[in-house]
Amino acid sequence: MIPIISAVASLAGTWMEGKVETQKAKVAVAQRVAAGEQEWNIEQAKNSNSSLKDEWLTGLVSIPLILAFTGNEDIVERGFMALETMPDFYKTAVGVVFAASFGVQKLTQMFKK
Repeated sequence: MIPIISAVASLAGTWMEGKVETQKAKVAVAQRVAAGEQEWNIEQAKNSNSSLKDEWLTGLVSIPLILAFTGNEDIVERGFMALETMPDFYKTAVGVVFAASFGVQKLTQMFKK
């Protein structure tokens, strides 16, 4: 009877070791992913220092606001109605440009609120 108990205990120990190793591997992968994201964020921040793209996009987004507050609401309304008729691929492309410029993480955080 003792050999059976010993075999079961050995099997259970091996199974537990396998579970621990699997968990360690998952943690290692998560750490590598986190490090890669951090490197990407640092590189993006460095690149944005020498670019006027963000300022240009901010100005572009501000145009409808300025027009709306200066008595030109009709121009803003016509512009947004025209955008409604644009193909989805174009709307998606515009979204990708903004996401790339301002950072995907920032945009996803804004929409989660």
